[in-house]
Amino acid sequence: MKKLLASFLIFPIFLSFFAGTTLAKPDPNKIPEIAGIYDDPGHPGLKVRVFVHRERPSNPPVNNTLACGEDPDSSAPDGKTGWKLPTNWTYNLNPTSVPSSVGSDNLATFAGIAFSVWEPSSNVNFSRGSDTTIDRQAYDGKNIVAWGRTSGSALAVTYTRYYTDTGRVVDVDTIMNKKFAWSWTNQSDHPLCALTNTYDAQNILTHELGHWMGLEDHYTTDYLHNTMYGYGSKAEFKKDTLTTGDENGVKAVYN
Repeated sequence: MKKLLASFLIFPIFLSFFAGTTLAKPDPNKIPEIAGIYDDPGHPGLKVRVFVHRERPSNPPVNNTLACGEDPDSSAPDGKTGWKLPTNWTYNLNPTSVPSSVGSDNLATFAGIAFSVWEPSSNVNFSRGSDTTIDRQAYDGKNIVAWGRTSGSALAVTYTRYYTDTGRVVDVDTIMNKKFAWSWTNQSDHPLCALTNTYDAQNILTHELGHWMGLEDHYTTDYLHNTMYGYGSKAEFKKDTLTTGDENGVKAVYN
């Protein structure tokens, strides 16, 4: 009788646990880390576009030495997303999140270079705001560049919040994946060079900033040399500079 009573007492608890684990729903306030366009919870009319920058397939590790090469041009024009930044835009850096292999003191230098690459073709004036310790995306009035956690094979994820009716951008965050091996090669010291077994921070960031500007990813071989080519590679440095197609793409957004 005691065993039977215990069974009756345990059975509802088991059902409750089972239901809680199988019927749990995803957090409606969380923006998926999947490339696409989403509603921003609590902000009617605001959309969030998520870009996921992945490593190029068949990108095996090699000895981590300094390799140099060429920076080919491309005339393939980048596609537009439908938004643009205002004339003046402030960004916020998270130096404390930077991997030691890159160097926290170097972040301001290569981020400044990466932003400046996009200025001449867009007439957007970028300025560095106060530093932050935030390493996650959020609609908080800070446009951050930080290293944090991203899922799977994402080298970096950029979240752009904008109004579809006006194309006005209100918040952008780029999160670089701390799980990968990173480095930074100062091009003034070693032109057209990068470490062969790591991802160059300036190279990947410059690509991500193209999404801030309002440009799409491209995956066909026509765009292989464009800064907006959708895959990233180890030892890559050519995204540090814009191709003719990148320049024409951003001019088409702002001119």
